[in-house]
Amino acid sequence: MLNINQEFIDAFIESVRKTLEIQCNIEASPLKWYIKDSHVEQKIALTGIVGITSGKFTGNVNLSLTESGFLGIMNKMLDENYTQISPELTSGSAELLNIIYGNAKTLLNARGYEFNAAIPTVISGHGMQLTSVTKSPVLVIPFQTEYGKFYLEIVEYVEMDDSSN
Repeated sequence: MLNINQEFIDAFIESVRKTLEIQCNIEASPLKWYIKDSHVEQKIALTGIVGITSGKFTGNVNLSLTESGFLGIMNKMLDENYTQISPELTSGSAELLNIIYGNAKTLLNARGYEFNAAIPTVISGHGMQLTSVTKSPVLVIPFQTEYGKFYLEIVEYVEMDDSSN
């Protein structure tokens, strides 16, 4: 069962759209969101992850990008012509997620969420699959850009049942 409310989802969708428009001059159109199935392959090249803890939400938000999508976005953001992902360039996904989270945090804190600052972590690897070890459903919001799709994932943690020990 999905416990994430619509205002939370809408704040992140709006933040993604505004961030890419302002920072990269890219239109990002949200597509129909879905609950992640372990059989869905996204063929991502890197993911920025930010952990969030507050009285109203504990979980993480992930920004997962394909190689071509990431390079297209970074080229527009930095006015460069990168052709491959380098360790130095991966920090760009953390910065992008940091801006997205900061914008969503501002919107949601005005509604009583009380989110604090958070530092994103980036993992990368060609064709990797991101799996969250949680009983909670993983909400995936795909976005379409001129460079292809990327995915915003929202995972709200639920307490694990200790009866299995």
